[in-house]
Amino acid sequence: MSYAEKFLKAYGQDCIIERTVPVNTKVSIKRSTKASRDLGIREGYWEGLTLLEADLKSGEIITIRNVKYLVQSANYDHASKECAFFAAKCNAVIQHKRYVEDVDDNFNPIQEWRDVNPEKVNIPCYGTIVTAKLRQEEPGLLDNTIYIFQVPKSLGVRKLDRFVFNGDNYQVNSIDDIGLAGVARVQLGMDNRPD
Repeated sequence: MSYAEKFLKAYGQDCIIERTVPVNTKVSIKRSTKASRDLGIREGYWEGLTLLEADLKSGEIITIRNVKYLVQSANYDHASKECAFFAAKCNAVIQHKRYVEDVDDNFNPIQEWRDVNPEKVNIPCYGTIVTAKLRQEEPGLLDNTIYIFQVPKSLGVRKLDRFVFNGDNYQVNSIDDIGLAGVARVQLGMDNRPD
């Protein structure tokens, strides 16, 4: 048993990896940055260590003391012989919908917005509001982008899907490949399409 494993089992915080069958493990977590200019970044990004046996993956949601985090990356740490990870503290809950054209039992046409993942209606994620400063730092943002959300790739988000956030509808305008294995970065604009 490594020193890090002994430490985690003795002093680590309880953690639940949100899977079909939830996994209980131990973690040690701290802020990734001490930035004082952007308080959102300081509060948003975390890094930690968890037991290797938990097999933590990028894109999974973990819960520590009733706070949810989206795992951005998780890798074997040679120094501790455990799993080191980076995560974003979930600050938003969205509903993911897709426009469906179907027929009912009587073969009448149905056109409606349906939850893409009915088993996961409320999806925790990490969101950022697009500001003028952010537009200067990230020239790839679309003109109509209002929010950027980091969501698990396992949701299968597509362009023109709808995210419902705080009771308002937003349209998926772009899905950016940010190089994280299990996380999609989604640009959202206002969605004025009818319900």
